[in-house]
Amino acid sequence: MDWRKINCYVMKKQHLTSKCNNVLRCVGDIAGLNSVVAVTPYFSLFNRVRDFRKSMLDEELYERKRLYKLRLMRGTLFIVTRNFLPIAYSATISQTQSISKRFLRYYDISERELDKLKNKIVKVLEKGERTAKEIRKEVGISSINISIVLRRLMEDIPLIRGRPLGSWKGEQFRYSLPPKSIDLKMDNTKAKILLIEKFLESFGPSTLKDIAWWSGFSKKESRNILEEISTIDVGDGLLLLEKEAKDLRNFEVDNGSLLLMSSFDQYVITYKYSIYPRLITEKNLSSIYNNYGELYDPIIRNGRIIGRWYVKDGKISHLLYDKITNKKQLYQKIGEMEEFIME
Repeated sequence: MDWRKINCYVMKKQHLTSKCNNVLRCVGDIAGLNSVVAVTPYFSLFNRVRDFRKSMLDEELYERKRLYKLRLMRGTLFIVTRNFLPIAYSATISQTQSISKRFLRYYDISERELDKLKNKIVKVLEKGERTAKEIRKEVGISSINISIVLRRLMEDIPLIRGRPLGSWKGEQFRYSLPPKSIDLKMDNTKAKILLIEKFLESFGPSTLKDIAWWSGFSKKESRNILEEISTIDVGDGLLLLEKEAKDLRNFEVDNGSLLLMSSFDQYVITYKYSIYPRLITEKNLSSIYNNYGELYDPIIRNGRIIGRWYVKDGKISHLLYDKITNKKQLYQKIGEMEEFIME
């Protein structure tokens, strides 16, 4: 399998080798931004949008409100566009609610109590966005962990994550209701087909396991959904939308790509279960994870992981798994990332 060609083809679709001029368009093209870690969407857009500044994402999220952050696929926080929101929400709502209910089993909160709190919290948020502390005070909650309640209601109402407290790195957020002008509900079956089709547009060629992991659907359900979508197998079980066959066949690899990425970037985490041999060689496979099994922030060259980077004392350090004959490009990328972080 020509992994360099496959990966570089996906990177082009992901705006990692052909930067986008527009934040909104970029997020729409790549099926959203993984936002489980506060800084990840900023790093993701830094690598995809020309002359990107943090304020550009903040403006779309919190001022123009054309992007929305909420729990979607796998119950994970994503940032998505207005057009994609009903598709992702309708396709995954039963899944995210199921995850939330299992989560609540560990806490002494009944469904009846949640329903009562839900109505009170909605009334508070109808006045405008609030922090968890403000919600607790206005609703009059004292004995129940408000974070647990909000976690459940994020799927149920759903709640939108607003501007963080403090800096762009903040993990505490304000909450708000979705705009009334957006109809979140659509046919569940249609939504699931559109979701998987969008995945393949953004990440194909991909395996069935990749599709199931990203969407949160079972492999059986994913296989059934794929029967409604025109795809071809380009080898090793890699599925591509049939309409893209000619594009992949004629695609020419650009060997100049080198990026410092977040370990939670969509390009990396989407291929969690096919990371070898897709993104890493067998020799370096054990080097890409820390002692907790978490992926280090990778250095990506031509679609493959060749090292990792980390911030130490305000400066970026790195460790390479593969040799680079000319490190000028790497040092340039490090300098650009340091400048972006300090912005």
